[in-house]
Parts: sequence; structure tokens; C-alpha cells
Amino acid sequence: MPWHACAPAPTDDRGGTLMLRVLGLDFGTEAVYRLMLEHPSWGVDRLAEALDTDRPAVARALDTLADLALLRSTASAGPDDGPRLVPPRAALGALLERRQNELTRTQLEIDASRAAVADLLTDYTALGRDARGGVVERFTGPEAVQRLHTDLTGRAHGELLALAPTTVSGGGPWELDVPLHLDLLARGVKVRVLHLDSTDGTPERRRAVRRLAAAGAEIRTLPSLPLHLRIVDGTSAVLPLDPDDPDRGAALLNEPGALTGLRALFTHLWDEAAPLPDADGDTGEPGAYSPQERALLRFLAEGLTDEAAARRLGISLRSERRMISGLSARFGAHSRFQLGLQAARSGLV
Repeated sequence: MPWHACAPAPTDDRGGTLMLRVLGLDFGTEAVYRLMLEHPSWGVDRLAEALDTDRPAVARALDTLADLALLRSTASAGPDDGPRLVPPRAALGALLERRQNELTRTQLEIDASRAAVADLLTDYTALGRDARGGVVERFTGPEAVQRLHTDLTGRAHGELLALAPTTVSGGGPWELDVPLHLDLLARGVKVRVLHLDSTDGTPERRRAVRRLAAAGAEIRTLPSLPLHLRIVDGTSAVLPLDPDDPDRGAALLNEPGALTGLRALFTHLWDEAAPLPDADGDTGEPGAYSPQERALLRFLAEGLTDEAAARRLGISLRSERRMISGLSARFGAHSRFQLGLQAARSGLV
């Protein structure tokens, strides 16, 4: 009798009963087992003859059955005698229970692995974080700030508000991630961005801002912004640890009171801001003082240094000093003090 004569249906594409394969019985082992159930007194040679196979193949099958505790050795055996079957109900029941325990352990391992993966992702996002209790978390270093922005922005589902001053060098962890924000807009997230007036004069930023506006983002401009800020869904806010050095780190806030204040700040600035002009829109009448020039005069009156004023305006120090020279010429001033005095008399500060 060939192997397949003892193989019952249903079978898988590798042969053997599908469910018994799960218990560890391959095609040949199952054939030997079923034949031994019919003829428990047969030895190895008779089993091999009946299955039309060789003695080593049957011996391997018997080893597998012994490993699965489906048969046991006899104390004395004749030349054609072999191991004896354990009663099938008890043997298969124990095998099923053992297999169930293995599957349970496997599921526990999978659950533990899933938890480990979640912990790893949390740790990755938190690299550089300095949590000091409460609802404020600190993230130190530009890489940590970048990871925080990517993670928090990607999780937005209702609204994203952004104060986005322009850094002179461009780029950096506070730079608006255009593809990520386009994805938010495609998902129906409301995006509002406040930029500096000077941003519109930078070709790279102008293209990025126009691209966001074309996709549905609401964008307005101001001559100056106090700091970088992101507010996501009204439940989380990110702002720099040091507004004068935003790349140094960021603070993540989840305190409702702080969020209410930051949102009020954004709303106040938004109401004061001007809509983004058309791509070929007029920038103002010749000779008029632009909002950026007015902001510079106000900063000078407040005693800011040239470096601080340039940073607040999002322009280079050279551009800031060129603006001062132009304003001084227009006012006929020969010093910063005279310039501030003339601006005050004109009602510009």
C-alpha cells in the first residue's frame, strides 16, 4: 500500500491532513499513525511493506510520533515488534493542549513585540526630550525639534495654526514642511499660517507659500512676529525654548490655560495681519512707509539692537541696516536717536 493510500482528505498543497499538520504530523508520519491505529500490533517491517516504503522512512515516522508522545516503547519486543500507541484520545488531547499552549505563548510574544515597537517609536519621537513632570515637555536640539514637529503635525485632524517667522538662513526644524501640510489639507485639516512680510520677497518661500495657498491654506502676513508657534487641534502647542535661538529646542504644552492664551495671541495677530497679496499684486505706493519699515522704527524706539531687530523682521543684518540708511535719508536724520525722534514726531511709532 503506497503512502497516499492512507492519506485522508482534506489535504493541503504539501500533502497530509491539514489540521494534523498543525499538530506536527507530516504526510508520512500521519500515514504510519493511521495504519498503526488499524493494526496496533504491527512492527516496523510490516508497516513498511503495507505502506510500500522502506524501513528507514517508517523509523523516522516512529521517531516523530515518539517526539509527539503519540507512542511509547515497550519493555520487551520481538524482532518485528515496535513501539506501542498511546490511546489516541489521551495522546491527541495532550498534543492539542501542548499546541494550544505554544500558540498562547506565541500570541504573548507578539503582544510583547507590539508593545516593544510602540515603545521604540515613542522613544524615537522623544529623543532629546526632557520631561519634567506636569504638562510641559522639553525637546533639546534641532533633530528632536524636527521629530516633534513631524509627529505632531502628522497627527493633526482638525486644525493647525502656525506662526512662521522667517529665519535668515532658511531651513531648520521650524521650516514649514510643505508636503506634510499639503497632506493635511488633502485630509480636510484647516491650516492657517502667519508669515512675515519679508517672506513674500524670498523666491523659495514665496513658491512654498503660494503652493500651500493654492491647496487651500489660509495665509496672512505681518511685518514682525514674536516667535515660532504651532497649535494643533487646540490641544497641543509647540514653541521654542528660546525665541532668539529657536533651533536650540522646543517646549510642548498641553495645559488648557496656556493653550487658551496662545490661541488668543494667534487670533489677535491674525486679525491684525494682511491677506497674502496676489502673485503680481502691488506692494504699496512709492514713498509710503511699509508695515515692515514701521515695525523697524518701533523696534529701534524700543531700544532693540540691529541684530535683534533684523531677527524679529526675518531679514539679514545687512538688509536691516540698509533699511535704516534709507529711512535716515528720508527723514534727514544723522543718527539712530534723530531717526527715532523724527519717526515719533511723524506718528509712525
